Amino acid sequence: MPFGRSSGPSSYIVRARSVAPLRTFTAWRMDSTQEPGMGDIAGSLARLEGTLKQVEVNSRPSDTELWHKPRGDSKKVYCRVRCNVITVGEIDTVKQEFEAEIYLSLRWKEEQFKGKSREDIDWDECWDPRVYFFNAVSIDKMDCKHNIVPNDDDSVDGVPDAQLSMRMKATFKTAMQLHSFPYDHQKLTIKLMSDWPLDAVEFVKDMSIKDSIRIDTFTGHHEWILHKHVIAHSVEEDRAMTGSHRQYPIYHISTHVQRKSNYYMWNVALVIFLILVLSFTSFSVEPESPADRLSVTVTLLLTAVAFKFVVSSNLPTISYLTLLDKYVLWSLIFQCLMVVQNALAVIFFAHGMAEIFDYISMAAFGGIVLIGNIAFVIAGIVKKSKAKDSLDSLTRQYMDLCEDINQRWQGRQEVKRNRDRMPEQERPSQPAAKETRKSSKKLSKTNKKNQVTPAANNNGNGMEMKDMADRTIFMSEQETP
Repeated sequence: MPFGRSSGPSSYIVRARSVAPLRTFTAWRMDSTQEPGMGDIAGSLARLEGTLKQVEVNSRPSDTELWHKPRGDSKKVYCRVRCNVITVGEIDTVKQEFEAEIYLSLRWKEEQFKGKSREDIDWDECWDPRVYFFNAVSIDKMDCKHNIVPNDDDSVDGVPDAQLSMRMKATFKTAMQLHSFPYDHQKLTIKLMSDWPLDAVEFVKDMSIKDSIRIDTFTGHHEWILHKHVIAHSVEEDRAMTGSHRQYPIYHISTHVQRKSNYYMWNVALVIFLILVLSFTSFSVEPESPADRLSVTVTLLLTAVAFKFVVSSNLPTISYLTLLDKYVLWSLIFQCLMVVQNALAVIFFAHGMAEIFDYISMAAFGGIVLIGNIAFVIAGIVKKSKAKDSLDSLTRQYMDLCEDINQRWQGRQEVKRNRDRMPEQERPSQPAAKETRKSSKKLSKTNKKNQVTPAANNNGNGMEMKDMADRTIFMSEQETP
């Protein structure tokens, strides 16, 4: 019986005692409404009756309440995680959310499943990694399946893997960095966590099969560029940030998207530039008519302010300025300087120096507009180029890791085929086979260290991905009997 569930005569008596007063209150309220001046009391009793009913409902045991049993052997479990990003949906910059549909596979060794089939197992009574997605805002659908996977190519005695497969479609929260907006790129992360502490469970990358992502199903291609790589790794929890006295395993699955800036360049930046150019038309008005000059510049200033609100509506509430914010604010400052110039032109006109003052102002303001727009364009090109180089480097590292996984898989298949072709009496014993696997893995790691890819030298993430792969191999060696 699941933990917390109650049944039998005692629970029936408790519920009967809680329901009996409700009937008494209901009958008394119906009688009291017949008497004058008792309406308020009847209303209070009605509210009290509703409260008691809610208390009675909340005190009922839940039929879905489960008690997760810890492992009997008290050994630490290394769950090998593999992810396939099926679809990346809408990306909401204002809410800092994105939609995704993923397939997730978790595998761990279970000696008690040896010699059994999937139908022989009562999965409700078996140990479960208790995985949940703690940055999921809403989950539209979730399908979970359990399976037993023979692991003959990795373990001589054939200790199987328990597999938990999850296919889900959900909306996830992510913290977006918008300093370079609209030339920014975003990291879309799905965060996994287990309710078991870190000394009982740890998530590691499944090196037997690669993580994958489908870019043909991406629905936000009109605004974003989805890069073909998946970065999956375990994360060490910071106790100073969580305030918890225990550490829990965390696993991040991330991909990157790069924003297409054409929409904001044509609809915001170009319009702001045209407003700046139109500001020079105020010099065509005679200096002795300051009201006419100011009407032109103030109208254009208010137009620029309206575009500032348009830009703000496409961004969340942030405490820093984006690149486009800086450009719009710079244009507003320029408009304010133009208003000041129009007001001072009257003073210079009284001294007969209005024409010289206008020429000097036009030259200075023209230089400011030219330098400011050139700086904005150059900054955008540099930021876009750096983002593309960084994301392309991550894609190359992902492809190198996939190639490494494919080679390891082919090596295991070749060993398995050679073992199957050998007669039964000539097959190596279990300790000898284990030493052979360890030697081949050490040799493979030595070759990888001697052939470091350029991407790994240029970016620390490359070395991190290779260290993670080597650590996963070590975990598999520790698990193999």
